[in-house]
Amino acid sequence: MTLSIRPARVEERGALGALKLRSSLAWGDHVEELQAIPEAREVPAAHLPYVAVADRSGQIFGFVTVLPGDTADRAELEDLFVAPEAWRMGIGSLLLAEAERRAKALGTQALEVVADERARPFYEASGFRFDGTVQTDLAPAIRLRKDIS
Repeated sequence: MTLSIRPARVEERGALGALKLRSSLAWGDHVEELQAIPEAREVPAAHLPYVAVADRSGQIFGFVTVLPGDTADRAELEDLFVAPEAWRMGIGSLLLAEAERRAKALGTQALEVVADERARPFYEASGFRFDGTVQTDLAPAIRLRKDIS
């Protein structure tokens, strides 16, 4: 599958939100909670300048959001979602590489992500290291960090 990675467009916010929710629900965890909270299906307009999409012929297969961190030396991987029908096709890895590129462009030295334990092998295979646990609105999660300098 030949994909291009490009900036998100304003008119794609709805499609990105729908993909985010569909991808989140595909695991079968926290279904009722996810369906009830607006954040599970939204990509804030303020985040759009930081969103890159994986696209083939106008169809979006995934997206990643990299935000400046709380300090100048790190960036936050806010979202990384791939359409469930395209899982295990390398799209997540392409988007993660784009996230690292974007974090470097922000001038940061590290990229951090808060993720479900299921995602840990994916991130660790890409060089992220466990950096603690955090409590999210839905459940405990892990924080991972990768030095990118």
